Amino acid sequence: MLFEKKMTEIVHELFDEFVHEGDTVIDATMGNGNDTLKLCQRAGAHGKVYGFDIQEAALEHTKALLIKNGVYERATLILDSHDQIFRYVTEPVQAFVFNLGYLPEGDKSVITKKDTTADALKQCLNLLKPRGLGIVLAYYGHEGGLEEKNFVDKLLMELPPKKYDVLMVKNHNRAHTPPILYMIKKKK
Repeated sequence: MLFEKKMTEIVHELFDEFVHEGDTVIDATMGNGNDTLKLCQRAGAHGKVYGFDIQEAALEHTKALLIKNGVYERATLILDSHDQIFRYVTEPVQAFVFNLGYLPEGDKSVITKKDTTADALKQCLNLLKPRGLGIVLAYYGHEGGLEEKNFVDKLLMELPPKKYDVLMVKNHNRAHTPPILYMIKKKK
């Protein structure tokens, strides 16, 4: 039941629906690697997963997780900002995911930022295949987080409805900045 699921569980169920064997996908913010792992499992042996993060700790943690689960060869892990996606990915993608905020249990002073996130999100939208899925999970309870969330919210609200469907899920009656899940589906 939807009410009993964490946002991350909803995201992984969306991956189950939209990502299939052989797909190319992007994890724009690897973090601890859980989304990268799920994308590698869904894209399969013939798929390709590009993972980005600016922190060496995120890359190393993700690498270890993928090796442990036998899917490391399916991923290209990139130690670079997600606003540099265009330098690494030129082919169309079936899905992309962003987790905005900071690395859990990491350096909380290193955060995603409005300008680089906006550039990266625009790049991903341009790469997204028709009927493809975009996910943005915004954690914004830190300094600079609200500004980034508001900017992403505005950017997604202004996407042309003839080209994209955008849904937003949030815990409306929860205090302390609960995460907001944006789901973007590119139309035909």
